[in-house]
Amino acid sequence: MTSKDVIQFIKDNKIEQLYKIFEKSFGIIDAWSDIFIDGDLLDENQLAHCLDQSTGIHSKLSPVVNALESYAERLENNGENNYYKNAEKINAQTVSMAKAESRYLSSDVKQWLGDFKGYIEGAKQNILSSQSRLKRLVVEKGAKRIGYTGEVPIDDEPDIEPEEPKIRETTDDVTWGGIKWIN
Repeated sequence: MTSKDVIQFIKDNKIEQLYKIFEKSFGIIDAWSDIFIDGDLLDENQLAHCLDQSTGIHSKLSPVVNALESYAERLENNGENNYYKNAEKINAQTVSMAKAESRYLSSDVKQWLGDFKGYIEGAKQNILSSQSRLKRLVVEKGAKRIGYTGEVPIDDEPDIEPEEPKIRETTDDVTWGGIKWIN
């Protein structure tokens, strides 16, 4: 979704539809958050699934958050500029009133931004937690010499102790470790 799409939802007073588009994503983040809150121990497949879903949701929400941030900033700047244009003189009171008016103009957008930012932060935390737990599981399994499937890996090389060099003595020379020493 582009910033133009997001702004069009706002201008058409259809922000509820924008929320509806991302309702499934919000539900997924909420569901994973509940799993993490409950402390359910997740296996690699669940963690990988959480990581994939959260990454996808983060990717989908990022343009919306960026569009809402830039739109809120633009509303504030335009509000201040319009207030200054209509002011007879600019003094400290005028500046304060202009800033208050511009904050009021952008307050709804900032509220929507807060909602979307909350879910994008939730997605980020799910990503970090999943990555951390997956890494810990991999390290633990490596220490136990257990592979991803739970089976012990087969060594390609058998554990054979190296042989001690053999000493063979003759009357004329000595062979030690494959090297012939002549007396």
